[in-house]
Amino acid sequence: MFENFSIKKYSDNPNQYRSFIEIFRKKTFQEGNESLSYKKYDPDSPDIETWMVFNEDNNLISVSAGEKSHYTNDPDIALRICRYHILKLFRRTHCGLMMAEYQIQWAREHGYQILYVTHDIKNRAINALYQRKKKMPFKSFKKWTEGEWYKKLQLEKNFLFKTGPMYQYVYSIRLFDPNFIWKPKSDHIVEKKHNGDI
Repeated sequence: MFENFSIKKYSDNPNQYRSFIEIFRKKTFQEGNESLSYKKYDPDSPDIETWMVFNEDNNLISVSAGEKSHYTNDPDIALRICRYHILKLFRRTHCGLMMAEYQIQWAREHGYQILYVTHDIKNRAINALYQRKKKMPFKSFKKWTEGEWYKKLQLEKNFLFKTGPMYQYVYSIRLFDPNFIWKPKSDHIVEKKHNGDI
């Protein structure tokens, strides 16, 4: 049940994949996740690319999107990875890490300088993982520690990301120049020096 996955990109066949997305979207609502709500997410938007993980039974089990970063006012420089959800039955399959390697490659091919993701500062488990302070107990996770996402993702220590009342850490990968200085400016960026320990 947890093997033989395939990763597809929505734009390769929107007519085929739209029905899968809609079924999956309803399942995420049932699981209490609203990140794929109709107000927040349209897979046909030209500013979004969606990656999907299908299992061996051709069921869509996970979705992650890359959005041009209007939040940081640099949509031609930064790609925000978001809208991630994996169905509860498949939580230990590391679908996010599977898709991440494809997303990094795609972002480079499209000329982005930065790929980034944000996480609630209160989510200690995810932040410990992204800061490489926590070892995952699953043997299946080990191979993903060799990927670029796991090795190169770095915490932005000069600012936080804010949506509504929530403050989030920002984690990024420099896609070309490791010394590229990223200084996003918007109402969503709160300048604050930190070490990921807020």
